[in-house]
Amino acid sequence: MLVDWRLLRRAATYPDAPIMAVDWYEPKALVRGQQREPLPTATEPLPPEFAAALKQVSDYTAARNSTGLLVMHQGEIVWEKYWQGHDANSPFNAMSMSKTIAGLLVGIAIEEGAIASTDDLASQYLPEWQQDDRRAISLQDLLYMQSGLRNERHTDTPTSDLVQMYVGSDVASTALNIPLAIPPGQTFEYNNVNTQIIALILQRATGLAYPEYLAAHLWQPLGAQDASIWLDRPQGTAKTFCCLFATIHDWARVGQLLLNQGQVGNTQVVPAEWIQTMLTPSPLEPTFGHHIWVKARTTDYLNVDQASTEPFVAEDTFYLDGRGLQRVYVIPSQALVVVRMGENPDTWDDAVIPNTLVTALMKMPR
Repeated sequence: MLVDWRLLRRAATYPDAPIMAVDWYEPKALVRGQQREPLPTATEPLPPEFAAALKQVSDYTAARNSTGLLVMHQGEIVWEKYWQGHDANSPFNAMSMSKTIAGLLVGIAIEEGAIASTDDLASQYLPEWQQDDRRAISLQDLLYMQSGLRNERHTDTPTSDLVQMYVGSDVASTALNIPLAIPPGQTFEYNNVNTQIIALILQRATGLAYPEYLAAHLWQPLGAQDASIWLDRPQGTAKTFCCLFATIHDWARVGQLLLNQGQVGNTQVVPAEWIQTMLTPSPLEPTFGHHIWVKARTTDYLNVDQASTEPFVAEDTFYLDGRGLQRVYVIPSQALVVVRMGENPDTWDDAVIPNTLVTALMKMPR
């Protein structure tokens, strides 16, 4: 059996604060951007109630191991703060927020005709699955996290699926060889392999490597700066379930894209119908859509360490979620986009930031 020296080296040098440590992992692929103009900043004085709420959520964020907070209201930056040596040009590791990017690219690929629909079987693009029980898994199953693929998430052995995908040298082979544990379409289970398989489908359907497709069809139309994404090895495969590195401003651009139903300026980058599809809750898990969270995760829904103590005040709130509590909250009814970056804090309530801001805005005269 061949020894994966990259996996051993990466595991041995894994940093104490992995989300802040941008440079420890190599190699990365460039995701070329095309920044055209900066995000607009509000110039008018903010109403006192809203300004006080912004200060309150900023203090809450600062006290919880954060590196950045940016709030946009009505398309303009109204609050921006950084901590621990970071600034507006710092790239952040988005962790699982990267999964939503893969979801957006599926909608673009369907619009372009490279993929017919979410009813397509994954095995149409993956001949490796055509001769076993995984041939019944659909793209919809992968997007809704209901594929039934084995979900081996422990990190105390180098042979686990998660360790192999996260720091190993052949993420495609690892993902393609994960077996079915239960029939697809029966159980919601958040599983990194689903996103990695989606990216392989995108590559085979479009004929482009994932970083190239992302750059040409989403990142550049967003007007974003250059970003980067982990590769398993030099000239290898992108790790798409995690590990897209971009600035807080560019994650705010992603939030604005979602808020504006896929539109950037006068250009429809992602079909509006696809944004609505992404936000349609799973029949098996009402907090989750197509690779995006669509409702507050309280203990009523999922056993999560950092749950919301209450539902979101604005019922149309949805958000991107990355390990360490990377967040992009999007609240269309209030024209709000909030981005928080940092490491995992000791305490966190997912309801605090969106509900504090929404409550203040709802009290203001219209």
